[in-house]
Amino acid sequence: MSLKLPDVVVKALQDVVNELVKICKFSYVSNMLYRSVSHYIYNKGKLIRPTLTLLTSYLLDGDLSKAVKAAVAIECVHIATLLQDDVFDHHTHRRGTYTPRYLYGDNYSILASNVFIAKAVEYSVDTGIREIPIEISKTALDLSDGEALELEYRDGFKNIKLGDYFTIIRKKTASLIEASMVVGAYTAYNVSKSTIDRVRIIGRLLGMLYQIRDDIHDFLEDNMEYINIVNVFIRSGFSRDEALRKSVKIFEKLFNYVKDLTYRTFHTRAEILHTILDVHLRLHIVDLF
Repeated sequence: MSLKLPDVVVKALQDVVNELVKICKFSYVSNMLYRSVSHYIYNKGKLIRPTLTLLTSYLLDGDLSKAVKAAVAIECVHIATLLQDDVFDHHTHRRGTYTPRYLYGDNYSILASNVFIAKAVEYSVDTGIREIPIEISKTALDLSDGEALELEYRDGFKNIKLGDYFTIIRKKTASLIEASMVVGAYTAYNVSKSTIDRVRIIGRLLGMLYQIRDDIHDFLEDNMEYINIVNVFIRSGFSRDEALRKSVKIFEKLFNYVKDLTYRTFHTRAEILHTILDVHLRLHIVDLF
């Protein structure tokens, strides 16, 4: 199954990339800071979050020129979290190459993350939509709280339960995907509160689905973090196979609910999002259903 985005969304996504490159071209006095800032722009990922921002705007007939700025702000926050996560977790590799903190040191990674936070503020304010910087600010707080909460459990300060797990992934992983879609929705003229609320739920659950999918794959490859849904079930007394089945069942239930909610929100245009769900999520663990 292939994923084909509307041409206007593809063009807008290229505009996002061009704006990100501009951040690299700022006149940095420090060569090490320049290299740290440039790293994840030139070694970019799939740009899922800005794509969701642009696609949500498109599906709701929003202003794509404003959505581009919102999408850049979202990706800036995302890159800032990558730079910080590399330091927290002592990552040496990401996206098939050495990490900035490995190449240039922890200090420059943290300073580069500050640059992206500043640019996220700038681009979100430039949208001219008051709700967008507020949404991004709220998300940044959730990301910090989620990261701190994960550290508490990972360091052994608390015994993690299923509710704790969902709180962590909602804040640390899902909050930014949720914000990606919500800021896209805000670019639509006269968008209703009920639509924003539905988009928020879709984004939040979509983010949780991504994390649960990754947890299941990590478990099957014996590359399991402490904060892993299968591991949480095992620590609660379930066998390996029972824990895996329960995790997959939760994934399937959320997946079907999100698919139904996207149809009720975007109607006939929902098929584009359904394809994203299938390509990026379900097909990766379809053999488990």
